[in-house]
Amino acid sequence: MEKSAQKIDLWMEQLRRMREMQYAYHKKFFHGLYLFLLLVIGCLLWDNPVSLALVPLLVITAGTQSCFYLHFVDFARIHAHFVESRLNKVLGKSTLVGSEIEDLYFYPVDAPKVGGFVPSAPLRFFSFFTLHWTLLWIGLAAFALWRLLPMMGPCGRHYLWLVGLWATLNFIYLAWFFYKASDRQAMDSFLKKCS
Repeated sequence: MEKSAQKIDLWMEQLRRMREMQYAYHKKFFHGLYLFLLLVIGCLLWDNPVSLALVPLLVITAGTQSCFYLHFVDFARIHAHFVESRLNKVLGKSTLVGSEIEDLYFYPVDAPKVGGFVPSAPLRFFSFFTLHWTLLWIGLAAFALWRLLPMMGPCGRHYLWLVGLWATLNFIYLAWFFYKASDRQAMDSFLKKCS
């Protein structure tokens, strides 16, 4: 087998692995979303102070976990785009267009975003989907707090302050991480060196 054919086979294998990784983390995202939703609904139905106190923490964790999975999906998309570009140089300019279609259909992988919300494209379905789930989670947490705080008396203010602080710290970090995109930029620089 000649060297260019071996490279093509290796690149195709890398592309397959990245697409499998993308699918696996996409699947984990939805399984996690549904698991957290079931846990939150279970805590709301149990309706005691401990279960209600868990709801806001589960909501914050669900958001952070979802962003973790999105981080891996983005990694796989970036690497797949790089591999497709290499293959297109050898096979022809538009032989593999999956990455370009994903950028058009979902969101540009290099666009600044907060989790899955792309401020430059707030009306795209991916942004709407993220906003929908965020508002649903906030509504469930608010309902739990509405039920819980009267049961807690004066301790409720301290609990509310701690949950608010934890939610704010998580949001600030995730917004900073995704918007700054330093990991993506480092990966882009590395992949350009490999070209």
